[in-house]
Amino acid sequence: MKKFIITTIVFSLAFAYLGAAQAGMLIPSADQAKDKAKAPEKSPVISLTDSGEWDLERVDFIHYAKPDNPSKPEKPGKPSKDDTCFKLMGVKWNSLPVNYAINPINNDGLTPDFITQAMSVSAETWDDATTAELFNNAYGVDYSRQYGVQDFVNTIDFGALSNNSIIGVTSVWFTRRGKQIVEFDIRLNDYYAWGDADTNPNPVMDLANITTHELGHAVGMDDIYTSTCAEVTMYGYSGYDEIKKRDLEPADVEGIQKMYGI
Repeated sequence: MKKFIITTIVFSLAFAYLGAAQAGMLIPSADQAKDKAKAPEKSPVISLTDSGEWDLERVDFIHYAKPDNPSKPEKPGKPSKDDTCFKLMGVKWNSLPVNYAINPINNDGLTPDFITQAMSVSAETWDDATTAELFNNAYGVDYSRQYGVQDFVNTIDFGALSNNSIIGVTSVWFTRRGKQIVEFDIRLNDYYAWGDADTNPNPVMDLANITTHELGHAVGMDDIYTSTCAEVTMYGYSGYDEIKKRDLEPADVEGIQKMYGI
């Protein structure tokens, strides 16, 4: 889930909700991160800073588990000013469809076939809501890919996050000039048990349910926290055995169509 984190070193308002000490360790560092790397020569979408670095900003969306105590406030930050059940980031992909790579290594014994099927169905759920082809059906499987490396490869993996109240994180990189998304990475917290909530007799985080939400961020959808919007896919909290985010609600469809067309 998110409150906007502008640049790779500024943390979201949601982090402040947890406390600065926890927030500072939330996003796993990547030894391969290209914080000072040069942009590809003559890149059509990436402008350069005066020092020749990639002129990008990064936003992290933090997806929290539902609070155990319903008396606790569910929404960090200011309440919504209206009843609209979608929010847009204000950035989008200009070059479609989007390719992505899946690293299927996990702690739950899930097969690569199950993982890729669930994730591709989640991607197609967004595709079906608009005439634009958002995601390429020819996704890749790559066991070497890791979340958090800014390399223009859209990556989904499982891994550790320092706060176990967090189900997953989606990071989106976009150009300062033109507000074009150029990469997303998704990490699903392997602290949780993952699987298919329809068939698993034990409580699990439903993979399709969570991935559909995260892929909404990947194409420019923001989180919504208004309690009256709790049924929409982009609502900011989830829990074990939840499956309602597998499908889009009218508000989710309205949001994606505002960006990419009916």
